[in-house]
Amino acid sequence: MINGGKKKNEPGFSVLIVDSNPGFLSSSSQLIAESGHRAWGARDLIAAANFLADQTPDLMMVEVDLLELDGADPLADLRGSAPTVPTILMASGPPGERFEAFSKSHEIYGYHDKMHGSVGLLLWVTAADMAARHTDIIRQTRRSMKEILKMLPELHKLEPMDEVLEAILVQFEALMGSKGGFVAARTSDPVGKPPIEGFAHFPNVIDDYVVSAGSDEYPRGVSIDQLGSVPKRLVRRAVEESVHIIDDKHGVLPLALGEHVLGLAYLEQPSAAHHDIDLLNFFATQAAAAIRNAALYELATVDATTRLYRKSFTLERLRETIKLGWRKSFPITTLLLDINDFKALNEEHGHVTGDRALRYVGTVLKENIRDSDIVGRFGGDGFLVVLIDSNDEGGKIVADRLYKALVGDAARPRPRGVPPLTLSMGMATLIPGKESPFTLGFPNFERLVESLVSEADRAMHAARSDANWYTVGARLTWSDFAQT
Repeated sequence: MINGGKKKNEPGFSVLIVDSNPGFLSSSSQLIAESGHRAWGARDLIAAANFLADQTPDLMMVEVDLLELDGADPLADLRGSAPTVPTILMASGPPGERFEAFSKSHEIYGYHDKMHGSVGLLLWVTAADMAARHTDIIRQTRRSMKEILKMLPELHKLEPMDEVLEAILVQFEALMGSKGGFVAARTSDPVGKPPIEGFAHFPNVIDDYVVSAGSDEYPRGVSIDQLGSVPKRLVRRAVEESVHIIDDKHGVLPLALGEHVLGLAYLEQPSAAHHDIDLLNFFATQAAAAIRNAALYELATVDATTRLYRKSFTLERLRETIKLGWRKSFPITTLLLDINDFKALNEEHGHVTGDRALRYVGTVLKENIRDSDIVGRFGGDGFLVVLIDSNDEGGKIVADRLYKALVGDAARPRPRGVPPLTLSMGMATLIPGKESPFTLGFPNFERLVESLVSEADRAMHAARSDANWYTVGARLTWSDFAQT
């Protein structure tokens, strides 16, 4: 065995030369090594088989004369250890009948006439190296496409915008080998509406995009033009021209559907090995579609003023919660509250201040319940809170916490212009009771929703009439709604 150069474990293109001529073997191995590749030489088929048992080269060059064995197929035996490795047969002079016979029974990559010397030899090595590179690119592209296809179901879930943008950031970091960055969403037109006839169409500008998901150095809610560490020139060009800009320091990828750039991904120090621009274009388009879907989902389910669920969606979530409580046999508590004298507040301070008060209450409510619980806007100044797996005692604890956060001494500071608020709150609870819900039959879930909300509403009005901020209402059981 002749080692023509480079250590065994070094990366790079490798060639195994199998030839009985020591001089040709030595000079060819040295020539290939000097051209920047790994080269190994074997003087017979046994040495070649031993080499293949230990590692696999990228190319084999085999002397035809070594394959002359009656009643056997030594090339098949040799390639059995490396079936996917391209093989070049060699001899002096043009290819003859033996080469044609091997070509018919095996996939032969080519034929090298030794009379062509070192130039011909290196041409074959270069061609095989280029083919191997192209094959690796195709394999990498297929692997990347498979990864993207795995990501798409997660990307296109109907979820709130923040969760969708978090998923986009994580997946872009994986695709581009980056460990830092952010995704920003367009605030003025998140769904990319077509321009209204007769009105000017405003171009994409970077101060219209706000960070919605990112690492610690990119705080949420900050517009891109306020980020000092981000190259504004590159970002502005990417947004205005809707082109990807990637170098060894930055990756700026507009997330566009047609002419509408709905979002922007910024990645720090992307890996050069992950720059398949066609795949990035495909994923960026899918990410933009996911942003539009999330925006449309929020338009249908989220109240624009309070950023809480709309009334219809809140009631739908309550109905699904009651169904789950029926299967799992856990209690459910509803709290209904509204702002006292809200009409007078609007008349005295204006509707803009009234909207600020509604947004303030919605924010405080959302911050003071569990992620698994539900809170939505319920009419003009009303709010509905659904506490999952919580009885009336747990509901009272949550009600106290909400009241203190909104009205008490430790209340969160109110927005500018919003006066002190007073609230009325009522509670109703659905408890499993002594009998299992399953033994009572399938209930009327729509009637259950109406009853829970009505009882909480009755308790809230009782609290207001008694000048008391909070009233405990009815305790309903599944037996109250059993099908008879």
